[in-house]
Amino acid sequence: ATAIKNDCQKELDEALPEYYNAIKALDSLDKKDIQEVKSFAKPPPLVETVLSAVCLLMNRKESWDEAKKLMNDTGFLQSLKDYDKDALAGNVKLTQKLQKYVKRDDFQPDQVKKVSNAATSLCMWTRAMDVYARVARSIEPKKEKLKEAEDANAAAEAKLDAKKKELKA
Repeated sequence: ATAIKNDCQKELDEALPEYYNAIKALDSLDKKDIQEVKSFAKPPPLVETVLSAVCLLMNRKESWDEAKKLMNDTGFLQSLKDYDKDALAGNVKLTQKLQKYVKRDDFQPDQVKKVSNAATSLCMWTRAMDVYARVARSIEPKKEKLKEAEDANAAAEAKLDAKKKELKA
């Protein structure tokens, strides 16, 4: 049981730093940064790609017009921070659709940074959601095994306690 628990924690420990870094990057953004991105009449292709991925995750049409509407929402950054990453982990179809973005060679924060600081943070957030979802999904069966092992262990402990009481009697 301990080995399974440690294995699950190890995998989560790999995903969470990326998630926390992405949230920190979002925290560093302000209205001015979002305004910079929104001001593009025709955004650089990579900015448009990043915002399309964000639209996909936010259950919106993957288009620049829809991205601008999304960014016009005053609660936009907060909605990203509050995003239900656990629900994403359970949504295999959505994470598969997301792969068309995150698997691209240029969908990397260092590449996006060349065209937009704000889009860099959004890229980091999108990648972090993807990593978290995949890790959470991969440890789900292990969590079930852990529960079974802990239940079996508890039953064995109870049996042992009962036998100890018998011997004392």
